Amino acid sequence: MHRSIPCLLATLLGGTAFAGGFEAKTMRDALAAREVERPLLIGKGWLEAAIGHEQKITDGYWDEDGKAQSFEDARWAYSTQSLTVRFGLARRAELWWRIPMHYARLTNDRLGTDTSSYGLGDPSFGYRLELYRSSAPTTSVIAEVFYKAPAGDDSPGNFIGGPNTFNNIVMSTGTPDMGVGLRGKRQVGPFAMTVGAKYTHRFSAAVGYMIETEFHQFQARIKPGDLVDYDVDFMVQVGPLALHNTWYIQNRMETRIGTASDTLLGDANLIPVEGSDGAAMDASIGVVANLSRGVDVCFDVRQSLKGEDLQFFPLEQIHPTRGTTYSASIELRY
Repeated sequence: MHRSIPCLLATLLGGTAFAGGFEAKTMRDALAAREVERPLLIGKGWLEAAIGHEQKITDGYWDEDGKAQSFEDARWAYSTQSLTVRFGLARRAELWWRIPMHYARLTNDRLGTDTSSYGLGDPSFGYRLELYRSSAPTTSVIAEVFYKAPAGDDSPGNFIGGPNTFNNIVMSTGTPDMGVGLRGKRQVGPFAMTVGAKYTHRFSAAVGYMIETEFHQFQARIKPGDLVDYDVDFMVQVGPLALHNTWYIQNRMETRIGTASDTLLGDANLIPVEGSDGAAMDASIGVVANLSRGVDVCFDVRQSLKGEDLQFFPLEQIHPTRGTTYSASIELRY
């Protein structure tokens, strides 16, 4: 009896229980090596950090009739450097954060203008929930909610030279956004199609770039127009390269401006700006190089195809300019 106790302890410690403690284990979901096979959620336990750069080169503008016009003397450059973090919170849930920085420069040879600014943009974060997933082939449907906080500089200067002069470029709407979206992906062999739609409600706020001349206030209130966005992406995987073509459509509602109300609703006095609504269409081509499960490199070129004069140039977040955007990013996953 006494000899059986050490034998039992040796079996428990040196047998199955002891070995199991040192087995290689992972709490992460499986992640396909190829982009075309990946679902829209990153998967439980995965952490991804994407470092990106976008450079928009503007060659003109949209006039009030929606026709493309070229700049005569002006030049506009706008770039975004960003860090985007995704974390697989659960098997069907993901959190994400994005922090952008912007550099903008506006020049005009005829007027002698040369104004540039660099600063923080508006950070955003969101939560994604997977509604459905299947594999081989991949089908993924997700819903998300997101929020954008006003953190960038919303003042064009100190107005010493008068309300029509400025020495700084606005990097923020100065207002918060909140929205919801729905997205789906379907794979067929080396091909995949992704479609998405989202609605963004833009709240009102008093901002530094609005001046109320009737009441001589340095700050007025603005509510940028709500957004409805649609996109469709076609992808084909060729070895470690995923080639894709994306089309974007955006419907923008009217922007409203005015003085703040002393009632419960601060935007009760705001008046719509005629012609500040409209639709836009862009298209892009890109490639994703799947170097490994933990490293991807992405390149993309996006071209404006249709737009309208929204009357708030050069505030890019309310008045997207006509031009070509070149972007590159590296995605690191662990």
